[in-house]
Amino acid sequence: MAVARVDGALAPGEGSVVNWSGQGLQKLGANLPCDADVHTLILDKNQIIKLENLEKCKQLIQLSVANNRLVRMMGVAKLTQLRVLNLPHNSIGCMEGLKDLVHLEWLNLAGNNLKTMEQINSCSALQHLDLSDNNIPQIGDVSKLTALKMLFSVLSIT
Repeated sequence: MAVARVDGALAPGEGSVVNWSGQGLQKLGANLPCDADVHTLILDKNQIIKLENLEKCKQLIQLSVANNRLVRMMGVAKLTQLRVLNLPHNSIGCMEGLKDLVHLEWLNLAGNNLKTMEQINSCSALQHLDLSDNNIPQIGDVSKLTALKMLFSVLSIT
């Protein structure tokens, strides 16, 4: 099992960072380091297929699982304090688990297999949304995303 590398590079009061990038992880075990002071979890460049055992990480503010093998994102549903969710370059087929992420400001789902924009309107604090390099034929209604400043999307033409 990989050993966590904890970096305390955040300003005082902002919590610590756990970086398990490039550790060859295939699944997230129950030993995830999610103490109350861990606010950022980075799991980039692994082989993770499913987001599991994240329910004890309720204080997470930033989660990055880029360049893995994720097919679903439902595991983020209970991370209601998230402000940054970075899931690019996976195999995610649909947006899910976003309904209660009302504090989410930054969402990157570029380079997945998304075909629709679902549940996105519940993320009313969203400022940055990247859906580029997916299979979305048209941008849905984003009128409720009043804080949105950046939207990146390349529509697929069928």
